[in-house]
Amino acid sequence: MGKKHICLIDYDMCDWGGVEQVIENLGYAFLADYKVSIISLCTGFLREYNDVSCYTIVNKRARMREILVQGYWKLIHILNQNHVDIVIVCESCAGMIVTMAKPFINAKVIFADHLNLLSVWQDKPVRYMRYFSSKFSEHTVTLTEKNKEDYIKYFHLSPQKLTAIYNWIDEKVFTAAKEYQSNEKKILTVGRLEYAKGYDRLLEIAENVLPQHPDWEWHIYGKGSLQEMLRQQIQQRGLGRQLVLMGKSERMLEEYSKYSIFAMTSYVEGLPLALLEAKTNHLPSVCFDILTGPSEIIENGKNGYLVQDGDIGDFAEKLEILIQDQLLRESFSSQTIQGIEKFQKENIMEQWKALFGMMLR
Repeated sequence: MGKKHICLIDYDMCDWGGVEQVIENLGYAFLADYKVSIISLCTGFLREYNDVSCYTIVNKRARMREILVQGYWKLIHILNQNHVDIVIVCESCAGMIVTMAKPFINAKVIFADHLNLLSVWQDKPVRYMRYFSSKFSEHTVTLTEKNKEDYIKYFHLSPQKLTAIYNWIDEKVFTAAKEYQSNEKKILTVGRLEYAKGYDRLLEIAENVLPQHPDWEWHIYGKGSLQEMLRQQIQQRGLGRQLVLMGKSERMLEEYSKYSIFAMTSYVEGLPLALLEAKTNHLPSVCFDILTGPSEIIENGKNGYLVQDGDIGDFAEKLEILIQDQLLRESFSSQTIQGIEKFQKENIMEQWKALFGMMLR
């Protein structure tokens, strides 16, 4: 008997982001045990993938209706002609298209949600697409346990139809991690310079904290649409010497060892990669306890602080506690390794294999 065929489907593999990186990682990881293909519903691919079959349904950027009109039967043909056993479809628009084609395809369908359900609850079209995708697929995979609980609570899905599977921390992150330097007087934030990352909150916190500690700096790595606004705000608040925009680093994994605290002020996250990288590099972290993400990475009061979402004063206070207490930073750092095993690749791959085995019985 030949290998089972797993097909990963994305709306647009050229619209590169976290989802596309996960699809690439999963595709290569599955190759050891399965035949693998990737389908981009529109536009195409940014790169070539060795030993992975790649298909594009509509060879241009297209809306969902256009893909359905032009590519509905092409998608069905590709899946059936290649004897795909399991489809993993990522995100709501792609999920809607694939589940609408489901009556005519032979493969079992997994809907994989890489965000969190409640973050866009008010967006009715997205909510309905997620409901439809999860309701009519054989199984739904969420990125966190909290998101799994929300699917059960708000969409009334059976727990047996849901599995939470984390993204793994890349082995190169473990390889690059160095010994923690508690004497470094620098705070680190990593993330796109966009509203969802909470930089308005970060500015207010920095203004409350940094002037009291003139020997400390707070560095922000990333690029985005808020870059110029942030630059102006930093200057207007008189923080130009201490709060520094570092741009995007191509060697980010080497930067973590230069800092002693990690701070994240996001409004919304799925499972934040930067926070996982900070944990791997033994950095104590301060984060808002938002809907999903930080609470499954940080143990409050043991290896970092989880602050009630929106409580800027408490965030500033917790940051100051770590700034003032080097021994506490060292204590928190020593405990960051706890729970790291659940984010390791071999454990996560075993979860995927178990899910495939259950579905193919």
